[in-house]
Amino acid sequence: MRYRLAAFVVLLAGAPVAAQDFPAIGSQYIDFGASMASVGQMNNVLGATVRSRAGRPASAQPRSNATASTRYRGSPVVSARVRAQFGDFVAKADPANAGRLRNAVLQQDLLGAWEKHVAVDGLRRGDVADAMAAYWVQNWQIANKVPFASRAQVQAVRGQVSRALAASPAFAKLDDAARQEMAETFMLNFVAQGSAFSDATARRDAGAAARLSDAAAARFRQGMNLDLRRLRLTAAGFSADI
Repeated sequence: MRYRLAAFVVLLAGAPVAAQDFPAIGSQYIDFGASMASVGQMNNVLGATVRSRAGRPASAQPRSNATASTRYRGSPVVSARVRAQFGDFVAKADPANAGRLRNAVLQQDLLGAWEKHVAVDGLRRGDVADAMAAYWVQNWQIANKVPFASRAQVQAVRGQVSRALAASPAFAKLDDAARQEMAETFMLNFVAQGSAFSDATARRDAGAAARLSDAAAARFRQGMNLDLRRLRLTAAGFSADI
């Protein structure tokens, strides 16, 4: 089974907030929630892991025996808060359509759309590793304009994320609410960025697709000092050619 960016055109078709509503958000270099210390820390944890494995064959890569859970118990209160913050973020990114977009974000089940999209690769809600893996793979796809990634590749990245988080003292200190906030931040960014890119490719708008691709590359270069265009996605996960 395949991971497909274009599926968002179907998932959001006919909804008050459609794929074409997100380019202003998807083309930004800065993510929603990028200022959250926990999100930045965990991105850097995984980024350091990927960089440290540059040039090593998969068989030589160290394996962590850590078994710390990356799951969390979800709360509707936390989801409502994150969704409201995302609505504010969307409104600020596109002031001309602020009211309509904010209302649509509050009314539509964007997390449900995320879950339907990633289910084919065995990912699910309630797990930070699943949310983070989907976000990393999709940004890599957008930066490199690669429409498909296999379930095996996505699951390999999920394994990399899980091991990196399990070895992180900062992650171990996070409670359920903090983990949920982090995961749903990754999920909402995924929906906005993937929707914008899938819409641009469906419309064959090469200029918009290029801007969104450059934005994805810039997010990781500026935030994690990692060049997505020099990463390889393999059956063993991400490998850095740096």
